[in-house]
Amino acid sequence: MSKLTSLNAEVLVIGAGIAGCCAALEAAYAGKKVILISKIPPLHSHSVSARGGVNVAINEPDAFAHINDCLNAGRGVASKDCIEYMCESAPENLHWLEKLGVQFSKDESGHYKNKAFGGSNIPRACFSKDRTGLAIMVALIKQIKKNELITLLDQMMAVELIQETCQVIGAQVLHLRNTQLFKVFANSVVLSTGGGLNSYKYNTNAVSTTGDGLSLAFNAGAALRHMEFVQFHPLGLRNSGIQIPEPVLGAGGKIVSISNDNVMSRYYPEKKELAGRDKVSIAIAKELSNHPGSELYLDLTNIPEEKKFALKEASLIAATYLNADVTKDKISIIPSAHYLMGGVSCNINGQVLNYMGDIINGLFVAGEAACNGVHGANRIGGNSLLEVVVFGRLAGQNAAKFQKKANYQNASFKEFTFPFGDSKEKMGEILSTLKATMSQNAGVIRNENGLKEQLKILADLNQRYLDIKISDRTHFYNQQIKQYVELKNMLLISEAICRAALCRPESRGAHYRDDFPSEGNFFEMATLTYKHELGGMACELIRIS
Repeated sequence: MSKLTSLNAEVLVIGAGIAGCCAALEAAYAGKKVILISKIPPLHSHSVSARGGVNVAINEPDAFAHINDCLNAGRGVASKDCIEYMCESAPENLHWLEKLGVQFSKDESGHYKNKAFGGSNIPRACFSKDRTGLAIMVALIKQIKKNELITLLDQMMAVELIQETCQVIGAQVLHLRNTQLFKVFANSVVLSTGGGLNSYKYNTNAVSTTGDGLSLAFNAGAALRHMEFVQFHPLGLRNSGIQIPEPVLGAGGKIVSISNDNVMSRYYPEKKELAGRDKVSIAIAKELSNHPGSELYLDLTNIPEEKKFALKEASLIAATYLNADVTKDKISIIPSAHYLMGGVSCNINGQVLNYMGDIINGLFVAGEAACNGVHGANRIGGNSLLEVVVFGRLAGQNAAKFQKKANYQNASFKEFTFPFGDSKEKMGEILSTLKATMSQNAGVIRNENGLKEQLKILADLNQRYLDIKISDRTHFYNQQIKQYVELKNMLLISEAICRAALCRPESRGAHYRDDFPSEGNFFEMATLTYKHELGGMACELIRIS
């Protein structure tokens, strides 16, 4: 391992998906020198997989209905201020994206076309053909490459934040191409690394989405908020977890049993498949639990001709991963871990908060890694792309304003090291056990016994992790070193999810416990998970201020 070298910037952005790119651009527009690092090439980021659209009340009189849908989905634990800001600023952000070059689909009259998502009472998702996330990312990267104030470095993974007294002033970064560590110093740091649900066997996340930013913040003293609220996509392919895009349900898709019984009509006679992702996923999980060995299917064989345009992406996915034709074949589905409503606790400005609610100076967060409460207990489809743009831009603007000069000489950190050698413990075996047990004990349906059992399993896996040695000593793309850091992050995020789920003894939104199947008296209550002063992880249910 070569000696640490360093780079300097005014703003360091960690993660180059949509949120990170928006933050980097806004900081640069404010005249700040920005270093933007990414573990993978930006156009391979998880943001690219967001196909559906961006919720914008562009064809409505105002944002009232959008705000109301978000509040209803949030089930009393969402931030009204953040929701109102997001929904009311949505049209301006849509036009900002268009100025950058994103072309949203419009009809012959020039009006925006809209898609319907579960959880919304009316269609309002603006989209760019079937690849909205990709279209936004392409436009952002073009702008970033033209901006002389932004230095984009990919194949770089932050492994630890650097702190000076009461301020985050940079990060230790692992160069994945040559396995060298170096430091990036900055007056402010923005975390935008996405969620981290790869600890589930069935998940829709990119393999690179391993909770890196949440782990970095937690170890720097930040609290994690609402970690129990994991959204499961109801339309995951049973063989892989890859999801069929939700608009197929708005086009008339049905969820049926082997005997062609319309399952959702029994659970939600009025809204059926459009009852919301949480409700549909819970219903599917109940059916599969009540009938061991059975399967449920997505039936798209009777979609009306005028709505078959909604099947384009679903047809491609089914043909690619199943060699199936959705117009003729029913698709076996299972709920797949999809989106983390929880994340690093922050305020509306993206400033990271500790357990006491105090701001951690110099540290900001945006995107799925963040939790300002905008989703509450559940996220409606079409809000994720809106959130990353709105709050990614805001985090970048505020990171640019925070320019308290960092004293690099007083930085508090030790050089990150890796345990080279030979051992019997295998990272792949620990990861496999983690995925299987998290899906079983902390999946769609949870209870006290399962969560406590999972915490015991995690304690054992963490102990086994300490015995891991890295046998590969090569410097060129050493995958073992990368996997070693990622596995540690996934174990931390998994424990946070379980502790928060155990801490909330009720069912609310995407968090369902069959030992507490109804909502309790925890309206306006949030779980905060944090590093205990005596070591280890603690979680408390507190009143939202």
